[in-house]
Amino acid sequence: MLRRIVLIVLAAGVALIALVDARPHAQDGARATASAALDQKLSAAVARGDVPGLVVMAATRDRVIYSGVFGKAEVGHERPMTADAIFRIASMTKAVTSVAAMQLFEQGRFALDDPAEKYLPELANLSVFESFDAATGAYKVRPAATKVTIRHLFTHTSGLAYGFTSAIDRDFKPRDGENYKAGPLLFEPGTQWMYGTSVDWLGRLVETLSGKSLEEYFRERIFTPLGMADTFYNVPEAKQARRVTVHRR
Repeated sequence: MLRRIVLIVLAAGVALIALVDARPHAQDGARATASAALDQKLSAAVARGDVPGLVVMAATRDRVIYSGVFGKAEVGHERPMTADAIFRIASMTKAVTSVAAMQLFEQGRFALDDPAEKYLPELANLSVFESFDAATGAYKVRPAATKVTIRHLFTHTSGLAYGFTSAIDRDFKPRDGENYKAGPLLFEPGTQWMYGTSVDWLGRLVETLSGKSLEEYFRERIFTPLGMADTFYNVPEAKQARRVTVHRR
């Protein structure tokens, strides 16, 4: 199924290239043909059930060269997708968080190779797994030899994971009397890559250094300057009707 979605995206990309190539110097008919071809591919993806609905747009610096709306905003209900639909962006929040952190870096608030514990005491004295028995949950940990740096948080090399990216992280249960504010780490910081909660901690860094919540910081320093009036952690009641339902296969 993922392969089919990737193919949809690739097909859309080819059609968008055709649209770009058909810019001002080309005839209106050529642009219309490219646009219609893309409409057909995206409509077919919805008809096959590959995706419940789509909002697609492509633009240059100067203008929108394509926009299309297809399918439903909620399967099983007659709620059509709209061009101004609000989608959950999930971990794309990480990109925004990284921009926020780099703004603070540019202000000289921290160095990339600073130990994260300098600003986030919860990341001090971390442990790293020495062994983990998947059958029994028994484990051994040892003190990490390397401190987690802010660079490690940016690059997902801290040793922190998610339960859906690491079976150890998913199944780990601390023994009675043990408390881990973070970790244990899956590996020594800087030695491997693992998609996980590193950027969550980067968000905590932004909050700590700015004295604002991420919502407040994003709104003041990123969303408002860029005119992103429909991006929120918590969608206002007045805009809830535009939210697209999250679907699972």
